[in-house]
Order: sequence, then structure tokens, then C-alpha cells
Amino acid sequence: MAGSLLVTAGLLVAQSPAAAAAGVVGDLGVVGDLGVVGDLGVVAGRGGDVVAGGGKVFVAADDRIVVASYDGRPIGTIGGLSGAVALSVSDGARKVYAALRDSNELIEIDPVTVAITRRFDLTAYPCPSTLAQSHDRLWIGYGCGEAGEGGVVHLIASATAPSAPVRVGPATTRPPLVAVGGATLVAGEPGVSPAVVRVYDVNTTPGIPRGEIRGDADGLPLLRDLAVDGDTSAALTALADTHRFDAWDTTTLTQARAYDGGGSSEHDVPAAVAASPDGAYVVGGWNSSAGDSAKLVVYDPATAEVIYEAGHQGKALIAGSIAFHGIYTWAVLKDPGTGRMHLWRLPPSPYHSSSLTLTAPAAATALTQSTFSGRLTLSTGSPPGVQTLELYRWLPDGTYRPYQEITTAADGTYEFTDTPPSSGTFRYQVYWPGNSWFDGHGASATVTVAPYQPVLTVTGPATGAVGERLDFSGTFGADGVSFPRTTIIVSRKVVGPDGTVTSKALPKVAPAADGSFGFADTPATAGEHTYIVTLVGNSVIRSANTSHVVTVLQPDA
Repeated sequence: MAGSLLVTAGLLVAQSPAAAAAGVVGDLGVVGDLGVVGDLGVVAGRGGDVVAGGGKVFVAADDRIVVASYDGRPIGTIGGLSGAVALSVSDGARKVYAALRDSNELIEIDPVTVAITRRFDLTAYPCPSTLAQSHDRLWIGYGCGEAGEGGVVHLIASATAPSAPVRVGPATTRPPLVAVGGATLVAGEPGVSPAVVRVYDVNTTPGIPRGEIRGDADGLPLLRDLAVDGDTSAALTALADTHRFDAWDTTTLTQARAYDGGGSSEHDVPAAVAASPDGAYVVGGWNSSAGDSAKLVVYDPATAEVIYEAGHQGKALIAGSIAFHGIYTWAVLKDPGTGRMHLWRLPPSPYHSSSLTLTAPAAATALTQSTFSGRLTLSTGSPPGVQTLELYRWLPDGTYRPYQEITTAADGTYEFTDTPPSSGTFRYQVYWPGNSWFDGHGASATVTVAPYQPVLTVTGPATGAVGERLDFSGTFGADGVSFPRTTIIVSRKVVGPDGTVTSKALPKVAPAADGSFGFADTPATAGEHTYIVTLVGNSVIRSANTSHVVTVLQPDA
């Protein structure tokens, strides 16, 4: 990968000179804590953490979480919160989690519906303030600023039974910064000098101590931000007095490389550092010492070469506020005079395109499984390898169905199935968010679903006697199909020996979910009894009719 990075770096420098294309900045319409301005730059107050998922960007803002579009336009708010200071997003963006410092809890958010789906009580671990996540495992830095009260806890936020929090590592005074990548977890207490970064192997839950990064005999300067390069498991630090970002080998616990500020002044202060999820690049955020300008610098992680820079005047970067999703990189800015928060998105990072196809079945039937297929193709012609696609589905009334992920084969082909719950027009959308080198792409399809066509059958006796019970059974189902509630109507027509015809409706029948049903009748007269059975149709299943004839005789004297 290093060779590709070097080639792309040259393209970046040629096409996007330092601080030329600053990207998009959107006003989030919310005022945050101003923080503290001093020789360390702007120290984040409350809020500013940012994550992306489900086609949206989430920004923590103390008493609320602002939901924005990818271009920074506010589109919603999760309000009524108390100290929303830290966010994390699960792999695949299926869930967003937020630490609520003042109410001592963790909340789970559905990124599609933007609804709070669960709450986790962290009263025993007060002031949760930082988060790191890998799949459904979360590490939470907590502490209210009293000696020995803080630390790190781990919990598994599974869909059915979340685990109880488990303490990881020693007690701290302040809530530690936490970051995870691959099998490596790092934790460091900010604002403490000398600083120490503790390294854990999280192949085993909740984590086995691997050692401590101390820099040298004098320890590390004040820690401003902490990250893990998931590709190399290197720990990345933003240290107050170094005017650079450092990568640390988490096995030898020694410095691996340093990322300087490119054209930054020696008085500029490192405020945030992060690594893209695919390990393709490292992004460092800088503030001027006066807190009135900010800059994001993109580095080649292998060579520490600067491959892109973007600056913004009049605002400061909130410490730790860098996030990635697909081709985009976001950070959160704050007006040093008013505290007003802004979402900053860098220009898209990839240098190649992709295409995605979605082929829907020509016909589909409610309650019956349909197969969809497609292919992800890269403009370079190389196979994309195994990639995760996002699948979105809508019912005919516009209701959103549960979010789903699809995995492609190595050649980019994919297939998935769906069982429409009713008839009507269903809409499907598949999206690949892209990565550091390729632009993402989406594809959509609509399918007109017909009602289920049942095959109604009734079984019963061919002959019977007056006064004797007749039992009938029937079905309209098929193996594996579960039907919604419906009704069977039964009527009886009798042609007597003298040709007289009489009709009567029998009690309605409620079939089982598998389509089976039964009914009984005790004839009072002789003659030909025709039982007419009707399945009442709806938007899911078509109506159907059948009949069964029984010859009823007078009993022998």
C-alpha cells in the first residue's frame, strides 16, 4: 500500500495545494462551551465530538446531539440530553452511541430513525466522557476530576443482553482518552504531566495490559488527543508541547515516526489526530496559539509525508473532533468569540471512481423470497475485494425497513434476498461508501410486488349421516410461509331428496399462521351438502374459493 500512497500523494499536492480547497463549512446552529484559550490553543469544553453513519453526521453539543447532512446542514436534533460529550459509531454504522456526562449514562441511537433505542446506567462509573468502539464492544473513559475516581470500563452492547461494565486498567483523576484499532486499545489521561499512554491487547475481553508509552525518562507532555491506526496498530498522539503528532509502536512502546505541521508555525498547537479506518492516511488538526485559525493536514502514514492541507481562518478546531466515513473527513470548528459550532468537511479524498449495479427480479410476490444481485466495479479494473455495502429498503407507504449490510465477493459481485410482507411498490437502495482511493456509489431499484396467490384445499368425508358430526380440514399455505391474520368464510348449501335447496352460513374460521384451518358441522337433514369455503383476501394475499361435497343419508332404522 505504501507505493500507492506515494503516487497518490503526488497527485494530491499537484491538484490541491496547501490550504487551497478548504472544503465545506456548515453552521450547526448551536453554541457550545467556549473552553479555555491559552498557550495550548483552544481546549475543548463540552461537546464537539463527531461521527458519521446512516447517511448522517452526528455532533455532540452538551444538551443535545445535532444531526447534519454530509455537507454540514442541520437536519435534526436529539434533545433533552445532559452533557452529551462523546460519540462513537459501530462498524457498519448500525448504531451510534453517546456518553452523557451529567446523567451518568450511555445511550444507543438508531442512525436511520435518529431515535434513542436503549439507555445504559453508568452511575457506578460517573461522568462518562470519552468513547472508543470496535463492533459491539465499547470502552468508556469516565471520571469527574477527583483523585482515583476515574478510569476506563468496557461493556459489550449486544442486541439482546448488554454485558455489565468491567473495569480496565488503573484508577485515574480525569476521564482517560480511549482509542481502539484492531486488537489494540490505548488509554491516556489528558491534561496531566507527565502523560502516560497505556496499551492493552483486546483480543481477550476486556483487555490484557501490554505496557506503557512514556516517551523518555521525563514522560510525555500534556496529551491532547489519542488515536490508533487500525492498519498498523500504531498509537497516535497529539502532545501539547511537541508541535507534531507521533506514531508509537504498540509492541516495542517506542516512537515509530513523527508527523510535523507542514507549513505550520512553530507556535501552532496540535489539537486532534485520527487515522482513516482503512489505514490509508493520518489526519492531524492544528490550532493557532491565539485560537483564531485552524488547519487539517493529511499525512501518508508510512512516510509521514504531507499530502494535503486545508486551513480555515476565524475559527478554532475542537480537540479530538475528527471523523471519517467513506470518502469524507469531518472536523468541528468553534467560533472563539461566541462558541458557535460549525461542521467542517474536507473535499472528497478518492482519486478513482466506482460503479454499482442492482438487478431486481422481474416479478415478486408477497410473503415469497425474492433474489436481488449486482456488482461493484472499480474504474481501475482491479477486483474490489470483499466490501461491505449498505442496504436500505422502503415499504409502499414509505416506512423504512430494518437496515442491513451486504458483503460482496472478492470480484465485487453480491446477492441478497428479501421477503416482501405485502403487495405494492417496494424500493431498494444499495450504497458503497467508498474508501480512501475510490469514490463511493449507489444503485436503486423498485419492485412491484403482487399479492400472494394461495392454493386453497379442503379435505373431509365423502358421506355422512344425519345427526353425526362431520370434520373438515384445509390449508392455503406453503412450506415456510407465515401468513398474517385472515378469515375463512364457510357456507353450506343443501339439496334435499325432494330437490329443495337451502343455504346457511357457518361460523367464521381463523386460520393458523401456516395457513391451516379446520371446521365441523352436524347435518340435520339428508341430501347433498356442498360446503363452500372462501379465503378473504387483503393486500397480502389474494382471495380464493373451493368447495367440498358430502352425501348425507338418513341413519339406518
